[in-house]
Amino acid sequence: MSVENGSGREGARELRKLARLFTKLGFVAFGGPAAHVAMMQQEVVERRRWMDDQEFLDLNGTTNLIPGPNFTEPAIHIGRERAGWRRLLVAGTCFIGPATLIVLAFAVAYKIYGSTPAGQSLLYGITPVVIAIIV
Repeated sequence: MSVENGSGREGARELRKLARLFTKLGFVAFGGPAAHVAMMQQEVVERRRWMDDQEFLDLNGTTNLIPGPNFTEPAIHIGRERAGWRRLLVAGTCFIGPATLIVLAFAVAYKIYGSTPAGQSLLYGITPVVIAIIV
């Protein structure tokens, strides 16, 4: 269900749709590849009907065969399928960008507050929670 690589209003509207969807997924999709792929399937197949179930299953199967992040590759491929190579870049950037910003914010906060008594107490209290989640 590829959309023509049109210019003008239709191309700009398609770009905004992709940017909004993948920015949203980048911010709210927690839980690793299974959660990301499930949310993408719900948004792309069920809600927006940009692909049918079989196309999405083929895409998911293909991304599981190639090395790399299995939750980012479908986002990039959906952008390409939907609107061409330029939208591939937008979909990938909008999907990866939020996680990058969140990690950067935590890194900056750790650098600034990690050695303070309050920061060390917070990290000490979080350690059992992280261990429990991993277990």
